[in-house]
Formats: sequence, C-alpha cells, structure tokens
Amino acid sequence: MTMAVPNGPHLENSGSLTGHILAQGWSDETSNGRSTAKVMVIMAIVLGVVVMLGVIAALAAGDTFSNLFDGLLNG
Repeated sequence: MTMAVPNGPHLENSGSLTGHILAQGWSDETSNGRSTAKVMVIMAIVLGVVVMLGVIAALAAGDTFSNLFDGLLNG
C-alpha cells in the first residue's frame, strides 16, 4: 500500500534515507563565536598539559635507561 504525498519544492522522492533527512528543511545552526573560542582555549590547555606530561615521561625514562645501562656496563 502506498501513500500519496503532495509534491512540494523541498520534497525528495528518490527513496533514500539521506535524501529524506536532508529534505526536512532544518536550517544550519550558526555557532556562537564565544563558544568556539572557549573550546579552543580548553583544547590549548589540554594540549599543553599532554605535552608537559610527555616531556616529564621522556626525561624520567631517559634517566631510568641511563642508570640501568650505567649499572650494567660499570658493574
């Protein structure tokens, strides 16, 4: 059984789900400049923390390997 749908300028009748969703006519939401800036600041802070943790881990690992090999070679 089929249902008759009036043809309008925004109707899509190819049968695809994507076409149906896109044909609903929802407008694009504009993002607020402050929320984008807030996200960028938070991402920069998180990136800085991750880089600092990486540097600390690299320095700790370097000292550990230096002490290990010095003990093996000198011992």
